[in-house]
Amino acid sequence: MLGAEERQELSAGYPSFVNGIPERDWPHLRLGEEDQRLIQSKRGEHNRLGLAVQLTVVRFLGRFQTDVERIPEELVLRVGEQLGISDPLAKIRLYGENGDTVRNHVREIRREHGWTSFVEGEAQFVAWLEDRLKYSTDGPKAMTLQALVWLRGQRVLLPRYSTLRDLVTLCRGRAEDAVSKELVSKMSRQQVRIVDRLMEVPVGERTSRLDGLRRGVGVPSWANFVKALSRADEIRALGFIDVDVSSIPDRKLAQLADHALTERVPRLKEQTGKRAAVLAAIKRLETSALDDAIDMLDKLITEGFIAKPKRWADKALVDAYPKFAPDGTLTAQALLAVLESVAESIDHDSGEITDPVTDTDSTRAVLETVADRDTLLRAAKNLLEYMPAQDSDTHEARRAKALERFRDVRTFVPVLVGRVRFGARPAGQAALTALHALPPLLDREDVRLDDIDSRLLKGSWKRLVEGEPEQSDGAVNLAAYALCVVETFHRHLCKREIFVQGCSRWGDLLARLLSGEVWAQARPSLLTSLDLPEAPGAYLDRAGRSLHAGLVRVASRMPEGAQITLGSGDLALPKGRPPRPSSLSRQVEKMLPKVELPQVVLDVLSRTGGIAAFTTRNGNPSPYPEFELSVAAVMVAYGCNIGLEAVANEEKDALKLDRLTSISREYFRPDVIEACTTLMLGAESDALTTLQLDGERLASVDGHSFVIPTPQPDLRVAPEGNSEVTWLTMLTEQAIQLSGRMVSGRPSAALEALNTLTTYRDQTSIQDSRYPEAIVAKAGTHEDLVFGLLTLSGYSYQPAPHQINDTRLWRIDRSADYGPLQGATRRQIDLSQIGAHWEDILRVIGSIHHGAVSAHDALRIVTRNGQPTDVGSAIVSFGRIAKTRHLLRLYDNPEYRHGIEAQSRLHKERADLARRICHGIDGPFPDYYPGLENRLGVLGLVLNTVALFNTVYIQKIVEKMRAQGKVISQSDLRQLPRMMYGHINMRGRFHFEPPTDTMFEIPDVEPDPT
Repeated sequence: MLGAEERQELSAGYPSFVNGIPERDWPHLRLGEEDQRLIQSKRGEHNRLGLAVQLTVVRFLGRFQTDVERIPEELVLRVGEQLGISDPLAKIRLYGENGDTVRNHVREIRREHGWTSFVEGEAQFVAWLEDRLKYSTDGPKAMTLQALVWLRGQRVLLPRYSTLRDLVTLCRGRAEDAVSKELVSKMSRQQVRIVDRLMEVPVGERTSRLDGLRRGVGVPSWANFVKALSRADEIRALGFIDVDVSSIPDRKLAQLADHALTERVPRLKEQTGKRAAVLAAIKRLETSALDDAIDMLDKLITEGFIAKPKRWADKALVDAYPKFAPDGTLTAQALLAVLESVAESIDHDSGEITDPVTDTDSTRAVLETVADRDTLLRAAKNLLEYMPAQDSDTHEARRAKALERFRDVRTFVPVLVGRVRFGARPAGQAALTALHALPPLLDREDVRLDDIDSRLLKGSWKRLVEGEPEQSDGAVNLAAYALCVVETFHRHLCKREIFVQGCSRWGDLLARLLSGEVWAQARPSLLTSLDLPEAPGAYLDRAGRSLHAGLVRVASRMPEGAQITLGSGDLALPKGRPPRPSSLSRQVEKMLPKVELPQVVLDVLSRTGGIAAFTTRNGNPSPYPEFELSVAAVMVAYGCNIGLEAVANEEKDALKLDRLTSISREYFRPDVIEACTTLMLGAESDALTTLQLDGERLASVDGHSFVIPTPQPDLRVAPEGNSEVTWLTMLTEQAIQLSGRMVSGRPSAALEALNTLTTYRDQTSIQDSRYPEAIVAKAGTHEDLVFGLLTLSGYSYQPAPHQINDTRLWRIDRSADYGPLQGATRRQIDLSQIGAHWEDILRVIGSIHHGAVSAHDALRIVTRNGQPTDVGSAIVSFGRIAKTRHLLRLYDNPEYRHGIEAQSRLHKERADLARRICHGIDGPFPDYYPGLENRLGVLGLVLNTVALFNTVYIQKIVEKMRAQGKVISQSDLRQLPRMMYGHINMRGRFHFEPPTDTMFEIPDVEPDPT
């Protein structure tokens, strides 16, 4: 049995013998020549074996194990085999009988191999930790994991978990206090008084001024756009523009600002560091408020001048179709008849070509076989009335309809030019200049061609603005020109070739990269945090040697006739197949308690104390009696998509419809769902640790896309008139959803994972869980670039075989011979290109880690028109090293491949369970509608509940089987699915009653018929 401290160490990620030594670690534990020299200096086989075992133990555990009875027999046998010692188990018992010898060997190994005690290395460790904490927002759990890696790398013996945890917590607290003090020191006394007043609730009011500032202004409209600009002006008028917080990392500021913008003000006033948090919130709002206004402008332009006119034009075309379709058919028939009559004739025997004899009479006769002349003339004229001109484009009809919105242009352009400060790159300068010159023209009745910038008149805009060439007298259509300027301005704004000064999302992306003095000061700590060197030489050499060794290893073990397409250099990866259900899976599924979904929810809420997470907005517990029944009813109603009416019961106070409606509005907030998920993840981790199934620290990201059939006020609408949003979820290997959020379009899941893990890592580093180190997700476009960004950011990017678009292999050494892989590795990576742009690469990666730019913004910075820039190409080259190594491991290491495929399948199994649970009459959310995010958040909470319920009762079933003498291997346990749902009734009328022990009885083990 493990003690409390050992269980904590195991759940924290300490190396342990509990689960054995993974096969992948054995090559690193093999004894080398220097080890053999030290070992052979000892007398007696038992002493040589004992010293060798201690060498292996300290390399794996990061500390010595003087109690040899706790060392696994497998390790002793393998070490004995290397030394050629017979009966090593007997020898190691003899070695352990003399404690003085063991302790002497420990001291000798420390002296010869440079291992130091934690007391001796504590000062250096604290210096490293404090340096890393200057920029990191990692929680205690994540930082403890990083500390373990650093200590083992520096050969500092690992301390007890409680010692390390307390030291990390202490240093984090000191770092947070230092940031708070530095922020407060930047304010004058007057500004401190302003901050205090912002947190006060005036007499007779229900909210503070800070509450008012952090609220938006409502749905998009031109009136609300003006209000949004006024809100931004009000925030900037508080007088904090000149407060320079550039010395504080953006991620630290974001963490403090998130706290101040989500915490209720009465609770915030009671907390230390409140002034610093409010200052961070003000600095955030100075940019985000203007961002919100430009977001609204983007939606208004997209919907009002692009999407809606296109729908009008499409409708007009559909309505007119019966009027011109017959004329089109008639005109086409006449044209075909004429073309056939004038076709040349060819003598196939002689090859002679004879021109047809044609004249007016014969041509008229041919046309009259189709229709008379007047009918054909009317048909042609009618067709020309509805068809675009020959030199037109596909946008003309939509743009012509947009002219009806000219009144809106007159309204918002003067406001936009007068109140928003824009800047432009060279590509957008002409459009910005034209926008600034537009307001004076809007008041004129006679605008001439010389008054406008004709360079903007591209495609159909030229005809709409200037009119037909033969009718042009120098006058222009002012409405068409104004719409042309607005559309061109909007296009460059979306590309950030025009940007908004003082904005974050709509600001200048290049300017957001760390540079100058800020970069010079942040650079050393960021490089330490990312474990990247200042000079790339040795670092790239190691990467090159690792790639070369991987190619040699795989080539040497490649069987005859291996499937390699030498022409394109693609490595044919083995196709993964879902594992067939084992007899253990069938038995466990039969023994799981037969329950209803409400019973599952109530049991998990009771088991985890999850009901405590459902607090009021002030942080107080709910005053409602039988509150857990109400919460369970809302979870079931929203999770199953059946509505509150389906679970309401007017005869029971806790289930009355009015109460359920009130609770659904007040208590099911994103922060509550996150807090409840945290509790469930901790309980899941405990259960898996007990089963010795604590996983490989993988995180997978996948998404489900929703169509936006009609314009919604809070989402961008594409020019085609509809768009998509994607609900992206991140799962741990424990089957618990860490995060879920709605994003526009279909973004790269891998980059979304990087954003989540780097920007909000402190929110996902949940107590008693292990922080994800590897990401399983689809890269989308720029696959090699994504590999480079994630690898340089310190994550192992491990997409499943079906998520990889390009499986070409790359090499570094042109002269190397890779045998069967020689033809498949024709493409060469140029390390000098990476070295030449190393400083710029560090700026990009450091800016992502610092929080200055998101991963998606970084991708846009290092690409132009869909192609990588010079810096982007260098990151691509580095990504190809990581990608080739990943492909080789997928091909050569079944255990590695199966683990990734299992994590990828977990998302599919979860989606199947989600469809089973979400069975309401509207289906599983086929289209987007406002508030869908919250419904999906509750569905994720119900899915987590089912996963945890299954894990808890699988643990109990396994314990019962073992107690009755059944032998269960770890490999069988790992194959047990945790998304089973056959034992849970999810349909019909539900009953909500507090759980009892008799509800979840587990039957005795039945023999498997197979």
